[in-house]
Amino acid sequence: MEINVIMGYFDKLNDENAMFIEFKDGGQLLVDNEDIIRANGDLIEIKSGIGCYITETKNVTGLKIFNRVDLIKKAILDKILEEKGDE
Repeated sequence: MEINVIMGYFDKLNDENAMFIEFKDGGQLLVDNEDIIRANGDLIEIKSGIGCYITETKNVTGLKIFNRVDLIKKAILDKILEEKGDE
């Protein structure tokens, strides 16, 4: 993915939303406007409260912006479903 597209999505983040960055290996990283994203050539560095992640931009396959309230609701629902599955 082009670095200018990634940075454009990051620039759209505010206090009300967050973004999932999806990678070729199937992994995802949740970032918000408090995180720091830096680009250097084909490398992208993402620093957040939980650590630092560095990858090549070609490994980024998708970007999705979500409302924070919706993300919290989904996390709570997933946890409830997980707990019910353990019964």
